[in-house]
Amino acid sequence: MTTEFKRIIFCLLAFSINLFGQTEIAILSENVGTEIDKHENRFYRVFPKEKGLVNAQIIKVDERKYRIDIVKEINNKITKVNRYIKQTDFDQLKIKIDAQPILTEALIAAMYDGMDFLRAKKIINEIPKPQYVILRYSNNKKLKGTLFKVEDNLLYIQTATSIEKVSLDVLDKMSYRETINDFDSLRPYAFLMTGLSGFMMASLYNSQRPIIYNDNGIPRNDIGAYRQIFGTVIGLIFSSEVFDAISTLLTPTDTIILSEAEYEKENF
Repeated sequence: MTTEFKRIIFCLLAFSINLFGQTEIAILSENVGTEIDKHENRFYRVFPKEKGLVNAQIIKVDERKYRIDIVKEINNKITKVNRYIKQTDFDQLKIKIDAQPILTEALIAAMYDGMDFLRAKKIINEIPKPQYVILRYSNNKKLKGTLFKVEDNLLYIQTATSIEKVSLDVLDKMSYRETINDFDSLRPYAFLMTGLSGFMMASLYNSQRPIIYNDNGIPRNDIGAYRQIFGTVIGLIFSSEVFDAISTLLTPTDTIILSEAEYEKENF
């Protein structure tokens, strides 16, 4: 068999493979074209159950069946999966997408504005700490406490009895304060309140203690006064912490959604 003949045979085989192996890419809608990317998938909700979708193409297998070639990114690894749908499913998707507007940059920006779960790690690391937070995680479990550290995607929460660790991966929602508002005008009142509280506690303590007399049988009022001064000073020492607590309580909280499942539950 000559080299030229071999070349002819090879070309015929290649042509045959190409001819019989051709597939028809189905255009679901002019709104998405031949390839559905992750932005279009989120906006039009073409395949809402496909987590981590990078892109997808729909291939027409025959007159009644379509194959969906999906590229996904899961745990930083690219995988490919295939799904099959019937003609009726294809038609329903087409009607659904055609009924929506063409996806523009402005619509993409508006869509992502509420998707805090896409930048959850950045948000958690940047919020002021320590601060009181309310967490919902792992199918509606609830935890209240002071968030004082984030390390290796773990949130460290100080509760009344223990330190709890919650993984960022299981968080659904968190209420927190992005900043603490300025309430400096209330600082003098905080000092007055804590100082007065210390004085009153010392006075109450004095009223329950027996009267002490000196060697001449005269009551010693100086001890009671010393206790009142001491109580006032102790109260003033804690005035900064009380002021910080008041400022925190008066600052409104923000609630962010930190999982795609929770986002879909609240928006769809």
